Amino acid sequence: MKPVGLALIQMGKTGLELVKSHPNVLPKETLNEIVLKSMPLSAKDGDYASSTAGGCVFESYIFSIPGKRRRNIASLVVIFDKENYDRKTIRRFCSFTITELKKNNLADAETISEILPNLYNGLSERRMKIKISSVVTLSFDFDEKEQKDKKPEEKFVDSLKEDFWK
Repeated sequence: MKPVGLALIQMGKTGLELVKSHPNVLPKETLNEIVLKSMPLSAKDGDYASSTAGGCVFESYIFSIPGKRRRNIASLVVIFDKENYDRKTIRRFCSFTITELKKNNLADAETISEILPNLYNGLSERRMKIKISSVVTLSFDFDEKEQKDKKPEEKFVDSLKEDFWK
């Protein structure tokens, strides 16, 4: 299922604030509601949250980012217009993205804001490959992950279907 949008939210001086959203298609009221619901009060690094806002459904992955004085908390939010999305795959996508960025010390608000359009395109096309630097490239193939999750019988049926329709 193609997402409606992505958002990066972080804890600011006065509370939760929207850092960036892509594409800018959601009404401001809906975005404000998503900002408020994206991180439950007891949220910590590595948690997931799901909720609804303004007719949209969203998944958020909570993680820590470097701050000026101390580590801060942020949330990568994937927004859908209906509930018929693969929650497990979306969560895996978000955690993979942030984990890979953290491995390379790139999990900061600026970097994530910069690659947000590429993340959105990757989710929409169900295949992501983003070159962040000369050393770091994020690559995530949704179909490959889904094939690994399938039982042997399901893989057999899929291959049989492919052979049958050739």
